[in-house]
Amino acid sequence: MKLHGPTAPASSLIEQTAADLAAVYYETGRSQGLHSKYKTHKEFVAAYIENFIPLAIDTLLDILAKPETPVAQKDAISEALMERANSPKVSIFDQKYDLVEKKVGPIVIESRNTAKIFKNVARGK
Repeated sequence: MKLHGPTAPASSLIEQTAADLAAVYYETGRSQGLHSKYKTHKEFVAAYIENFIPLAIDTLLDILAKPETPVAQKDAISEALMERANSPKVSIFDQKYDLVEKKVGPIVIESRNTAKIFKNVARGK
């Protein structure tokens, strides 16, 4: 996932993090005996890097939230995230999320069965 030209982001921190995560995923799977149609981690990364972008963002946000993270590193992460958030052409935040809670109907318990259950529990059954 390479972007070139005027829409290319100045920072490739998110993509590099996603590529690193994908490579570790591939190598971990291979070391545990899993098979892949991809012969190298580079081929796997090229095929699946976009799938690891959300995980890369989460990872960078976790690093950003840690108080022991150096200020320079926090600045680099912030700039990379803000660049994507403010540019509609290269935005990684264009996914839509349903933030409305789904209403769950009431739980209906038949009182005749409930009384029977409580009596059995009280008797040790």
